[in-house]
Amino acid sequence: MPLALKCDKPYNIDEARKRKGLPRSKREDSRTTMYELTIRIPDDFQVFFDGKTKFTRRAFVLNRRELQDEVRAFEDEKNEEFIRAKDDYEKSLEAKGKVTQALPLNDMGYCTASLTEFAERYIEVRSHGSVSEETIKNELNYMRYIRATIGDMVFFEVRADDIERCLIAIPRLSRIWAEERKKALEENRKTAKWAKEKKTLVKPLKEPRTAGSDTQAKVLKFLREVYNYGLGKEQTPRNPAHARFLSRVFKQSKPLIDPLMADEAAKFLEAIEKLPLSWFKLSLLSLFCTGIRPEEMQAIRAGSFAFGDVEDALRVTGAVKHGGTIITEYLKSDAGRRTIPIDSLLSCTAKQWIAVKSQMIEDLGLMPTMRMPLMSDGPKPYAYNTWRKQWVKFIDENGFSGIRPYALRHTYATQNLANGENIKTLSVLMGHESPSYTLDLYAGYVPNTAMGIGSRYIDYIRSSARDCGFTY
Repeated sequence: MPLALKCDKPYNIDEARKRKGLPRSKREDSRTTMYELTIRIPDDFQVFFDGKTKFTRRAFVLNRRELQDEVRAFEDEKNEEFIRAKDDYEKSLEAKGKVTQALPLNDMGYCTASLTEFAERYIEVRSHGSVSEETIKNELNYMRYIRATIGDMVFFEVRADDIERCLIAIPRLSRIWAEERKKALEENRKTAKWAKEKKTLVKPLKEPRTAGSDTQAKVLKFLREVYNYGLGKEQTPRNPAHARFLSRVFKQSKPLIDPLMADEAAKFLEAIEKLPLSWFKLSLLSLFCTGIRPEEMQAIRAGSFAFGDVEDALRVTGAVKHGGTIITEYLKSDAGRRTIPIDSLLSCTAKQWIAVKSQMIEDLGLMPTMRMPLMSDGPKPYAYNTWRKQWVKFIDENGFSGIRPYALRHTYATQNLANGENIKTLSVLMGHESPSYTLDLYAGYVPNTAMGIGSRYIDYIRSSARDCGFTY
């Protein structure tokens, strides 16, 4: 029987510490080498371990044979633990009356259940800690479209053309369901007391929103994940959602790029400078001078600013979820964690507000620390809607009505590109996953440097030749 859990390549800790200039850790036998063994738990098995993602263990060995024995013993121990955890999980489901029946398979081992049943099983497996509640909610919404179109088809018999038919039907189904909801709401409004008295509806309902290209792209991505799960279990021969024509046709739309022009940006900065010292002034300067996202601006703490002798910087380490006031830290491997150089205006304003905010916290009987949030007058950051009310008032008073907060982020990117900044450097400062995404997003704002490139190329070659003693 193949092992369900396998160990990664052992990691030599002693060698890693030596590269960093650190001494070896203490051990009973100084001749041994210390390795770290890691077993990563697949997504569909994490439910049996309460969402745990990996097991780790340190081993001290003299040679390769002992290392192999340690790896084998580690795998055997964790696989026995996996079998027990799986049995306990199934027994707990059975006790709750939620026995999970195995999906039917044919002679070739392919799943003969419907696409709906398999996708629902995939969501159920991941709903026990592997993903967030928001993700599960979105995936259940995608299931509505799948269930209404190709949900009754046998899982392994679905083809790319069937998936295309499902995606094409999404706008039509969304429009039908939206009209039904609107009609039900209108009928419900007629039963209200004020509607019966006035015999008319004062304000008609807005036109319902309908799904478009973005939803089509998300449903396609969800189907890819479902079939990748099936491929991993060898219950389908192929992934039909990976067809190239589907990727070309059903693309997710790009975000709106609405930067300020250079003269508008100068006027906007001038309006910010006229504001009195406050958390709101610091928030506007943070958005304008660093190009961070609004949710990242809310998460700025006193320790986020690094004041140095050469250049000051802002460390972006987390964000506040929309509608909340709790700061969620980014993972260490997240591209969102970054350090952005800042100018003297933002630096001086931050120092002044940190001093004022520290005194305010002391007056409340609390102790100011480096983890003190700066985007409020109290110990917690304000919610986004509180900040947005101040934003709307500010832009209306200064003649910038209709400007989105994200426009400051796009202004930071486009103006830096116009000034000749490197696209890779900008990608890191913006917190993008790759420079290719940054280039795709701001392709129209990258200055054209191709003019005269032929002459510059030949002139460079000839100048290099002259430096070597050749003449033309």
